[in-house]
Order: sequence, then C-alpha cells, then structure tokens
Amino acid sequence: MSTGLTIAVGSAVLLGMAVFIIIFVAYYQQKQAKQQLALKEIQEQHRLELMAATFRGQEAERQRLAEDLHDSIGTMLSVTKMSLNQLNRQLDDAASRQEQLRKTRDMLDETMSNVRRISRDLVPTVLQRFGLLAALDELADRASTDELRVVLDCPVSVDHLPPALQLTFYRIAQELLNNAIRHARANIITIQLYCVDHEVRMSVLDDGIGFDFDAIMEDKRAGLGLRNIESRLNVVAGHATFDVAPGRGSRIHAQVNLNDPLPVTLMN
Repeated sequence: MSTGLTIAVGSAVLLGMAVFIIIFVAYYQQKQAKQQLALKEIQEQHRLELMAATFRGQEAERQRLAEDLHDSIGTMLSVTKMSLNQLNRQLDDAASRQEQLRKTRDMLDETMSNVRRISRDLVPTVLQRFGLLAALDELADRASTDELRVVLDCPVSVDHLPPALQLTFYRIAQELLNNAIRHARANIITIQLYCVDHEVRMSVLDDGIGFDFDAIMEDKRAGLGLRNIESRLNVVAGHATFDVAPGRGSRIHAQVNLNDPLPVTLMN
C-alpha cells in the first residue's frame, strides 16, 4: 500500500471517528435536554397537583367549619333565643328588665346573622345550588351599602362551566371584592364576567385609590391574597393581569381558556 493511500485511509478513519463523536455528543445532549424537559414537566405537574390538593383541603375544611357553625353554634343560639323568649313571658313588665331582654335578643339576632354570613362565606351554597351567576349576584348584593355600590356585569350564562372552574372564579371574585372593600376606598366596584371565543374572562374594577403591585407582592402577608389568586389560576391553566397603580382605580383580570385541558383535578 502506498504512503498516499495509507494517509488517505487514516484520514478517512479519523474523519469518520470525528463525525461519530460529534453525532454521539449531539445525540447525548439532545437526550439530556429531553430528560431535563421531562423532569421539569413532572415537577410542574407535581407542583400543580400539590396546589390542587391544598385547595381541595381548604374547601373541605371550609365545608366542615360551615357545618359546625350551622349545626352546632347556630342551633345553640336558636335554642338560647327560645329560652330567653320563654323567660321574657315569665317576668313582670318592669321597664328596665324588658329593655335588658330586648338588648339581649338583639345581640343574639346579630350573632345569629353573623354566623349565617360566615357560613355562607365559607361554603357558597348558592353556588352549589344555582350556579356561578347567582352566587356572584348574591356576593355583590351583600357587599353593597349606602356608601358602596357593587355591580355585576354578566350578559351571558356561565353555568355551563365545570363546577371546579365556577368555584375558582367565585373564590377569585370573593378575594378581589374583599380586598377592594378593605383597602381601595372605592365608591363603585364592578364584577365583569364574559365568555368570549372559548375563553372565560372575569374582571374586577374599582374607582378607588389603587396600590403599588410590586410593593404588595414583596410583602408576604399583604400579597398572600394576590398570590393565592395566581395559584388558583395556575391550577386551571389560566392567568391573571393586574392593571394597577397608586392613585387610580384598579383593574384586575382573570382568564381561562376552555380549550386547554385542566392539568389537574380540582374536586373529588
């Protein structure tokens, strides 16, 4: 074999080995990338499942507390009021005694009303019985006062939504409405709910004083409610947009695409 031929064969072998090494390294890197992507997907799915389990646990605990309030404390208050009414009939008509009994009955009535309100907040029975629109309407009506008007704007039925999604939007509306009432100093709060092109959009708008979103999110306690909203939306493959700033009204939007499959099960 001539020297030239030997060099050519050697060069071809080296080139072949180099090509093989390059292909092997590229394949290995691609495989590693796929494995890392698969691992991230598994971790994300696990994170979503943990959040969903947390929300399921919260709702179960709300249910238990509501039942305890209604069945135990509510019943005891009702029996106490009946006993007080019987005592009232047995007493004489002394004005001071009658006035004290009246005040006690008023306190019992107020306590019973608060127990019913807390029970409704914990478990929205209207949502379970009549759907999201009726539940939001009740929420707006209860929050409205002489100083604050809460308006519900929902031109189409949304009761076809899955129960888990209805509960998600109800809890988000509840959180945003409570925040606006406590901190915004608003005169009007509007809850908008629309179904557009297979997407559900809910907005809560107010004419209050606004807030600094970044500062709130940096505060672990103050930003807990907003982070909770984002977590709920992550579970149903949705997202939130916060159009807020100090000194002006807030516009907070929550969106979920109905064509996207829910990544986890929210309710058993």
